[in-house]
Amino acid sequence: MTPSPSMDKERSIRVWGNSPAGTIHAPNETPGTMEFFLKVLERRTGYEMPWLLEVVPFKKFSGRTVLEIGCGAGYDAVAFCRHGARYLGFDIVGRNARIARAHLGCLGLDAALFRADAESVPVRSEGIDVVFSNGVLHHTPDILAAFREAWRVLRRGGEFWVIVYHRDSIFYWVKLFLWDHILKRGYRERNYRERLSMIEYTTSDALPLVNVYSRGHLRRLLEGAGFSVRSVRVRKLLREDLPDFPVLWRVWRHIPQRWLDRVGAWFGWYVIAHAVKE
Repeated sequence: MTPSPSMDKERSIRVWGNSPAGTIHAPNETPGTMEFFLKVLERRTGYEMPWLLEVVPFKKFSGRTVLEIGCGAGYDAVAFCRHGARYLGFDIVGRNARIARAHLGCLGLDAALFRADAESVPVRSEGIDVVFSNGVLHHTPDILAAFREAWRVLRRGGEFWVIVYHRDSIFYWVKLFLWDHILKRGYRERNYRERLSMIEYTTSDALPLVNVYSRGHLRRLLEGAGFSVRSVRVRKLLREDLPDFPVLWRVWRHIPQRWLDRVGAWFGWYVIAHAVKE
């Protein structure tokens, strides 16, 4: 039986309610503490997403009202607040909003954080300058509804920055599908949708909905929601995104990260779109 949208959302709440984003990188620290936050932030900005500050112009948002869809533990909220944005953030997991508030408080930063669903945002129409979502909306059952909500809350000329998983990536086709599912015979234990969901770390017994999008599909969805798409880019290819076959791993570990970054600009795991409400 295909899970209903409400079941998909409930599973997401269980997954990230038990294991806030970044838990795998700070397993011995308590979410909401400075120790937890700084460990995960260092890993995220120094290794997993060093390209984020280059792709998304955080400095440009000073003095503007920013709404983040899926604030998680508050990692990107710090960048917005430090660059002078008027920041609002929400998450479908109420605990995450509280953790993000605690993290920002540790740094002396203030923001409006609340619980909400991306497909039904409790924010008045045309009151936001920038909507931002990083690694969240590929988990929502109706991403087009979420895009339409982003369009609704934005002022005319407002910007939407969205980052989701990339279907046409090395991680998706080579590691997950060809290596893990086919050659390692993962299909014997789980169907591919379930195996795709297992990429998300959790201490719960649930698996979240995980979707992937090509550049063209993401562009069409944004245009269908009323946006004018300014750019669609791809980033993020790390050694961990390659097949873990022992012989090949001896080769992977000698590849310079700058070479992987060049390939990742075409076949990386994240696709990043910038759109405008004209």
